[in-house]
Amino acid sequence: MSVVRTVLGDIDSSELGFTMAHEHVFMDVGGHGKPDIEWSLWRWDEQFDMVKKYKENGGSALIDANPMSYDGRDVARLYTVSKQTGVHIVACTGFVKEKPNYENCQALSKMSTDEITDFFVKEINEGIDGTDIKAGWIKGASMYHYITPLQERCMRAGARASMITGAPMHTHTEIGTYCLEQIEIVESEGMDLTRFGVAHVDRNPDYWLHKKICEKGCYIIYDGPGKSKYYPDSIRVDILRRLVEDGYGKQIMLCNDMGKKSHHPQYGGGPGWNWLKDKFLPRLLDEGFSQDTIDDFMIHNPARFYSMRK
Repeated sequence: MSVVRTVLGDIDSSELGFTMAHEHVFMDVGGHGKPDIEWSLWRWDEQFDMVKKYKENGGSALIDANPMSYDGRDVARLYTVSKQTGVHIVACTGFVKEKPNYENCQALSKMSTDEITDFFVKEINEGIDGTDIKAGWIKGASMYHYITPLQERCMRAGARASMITGAPMHTHTEIGTYCLEQIEIVESEGMDLTRFGVAHVDRNPDYWLHKKICEKGCYIIYDGPGKSKYYPDSIRVDILRRLVEDGYGKQIMLCNDMGKKSHHPQYGGGPGWNWLKDKFLPRLLDEGFSQDTIDDFMIHNPARFYSMRK
């Protein structure tokens, strides 16, 4: 039996269901809701309503992409909203970007790679912030075409923690850059690359790049469908088709990475979490994708990737 580690405890991976692979259930970049900025998804009523409506529309799981170091992770809130709505939520450990005024960043910056590894392992095996609510995956990150020394230490620590605990690791990229370099880092640590995924790659719609990532055995996450300000979805559809035709359909996951108020109807914006299921997936069917392939993107691939495996 393979299990996914949710905030409510381990579940059989077959129970995960329809999954958005990189989302922000609560986010507090401004710091405890102050200032109440575009990037602070923190109001309980609005966030609860998002998760509730996602569940009512057939959503089953959300992979929360907020590690402690950047976006104001609050596992008690994740636990409560999961308990009250029935949506499986998988929290993460790991690191994204330096923010000098964040105490957690200051603490990590003073740690060695081994010490950071121990910290990540503790959040996965024991619990987060003094609770018994555990992380189920590890987040890493790089910048636009480069990686900072702290990000690299944390990425190496993440690879080591993955090998110790069996938790998967997926990463933030800036506009889909530095993907192959990330892979080189974790591969040098001896990580099983089928446990490694790269997010935001569709911000850089380069078929050659995406295929190279998949050839290494890694997973890719397309989280931009519907964000037409970057480019039309026809480009995403075409690259996805080519990847599936080349045999990589079981290494692809989809979501929307909606981290702003203006992304959600609850704050007067859109398109919201249900857009992918209601609009983009039907388009894929209309464009010739099979239901089995879509089920791989949304159900089977996340269940496989987010399972705890050593």
